[in-house]
Amino acid sequence: MNYALILAGGVGARVNAGIPKQFIIVDDKPIIVYTLEAFQHHPDIDAIVVVSLEEYLNEIWKLVQEFHLDKVKIVTVGGKT
Repeated sequence: MNYALILAGGVGARVNAGIPKQFIIVDDKPIIVYTLEAFQHHPDIDAIVVVSLEEYLNEIWKLVQEFHLDKVKIVTVGGKT
């Protein structure tokens, strides 16, 4: 089984958008969704694990449901740095 590990735990401090850059909307979708969709549609990837900031875990799960990303199996918290 091939897993994709998506490291999305950054805070995006240099972008200065008030939210982590992976959640900035581009053409009606958060940036993280474009990444997840690429792995969702890749034939060699069986499952996706997302590492995120603790306060955004529920947001990731909402995006998984909204965009039908059924290969996402685990969303977990990253480290402090």
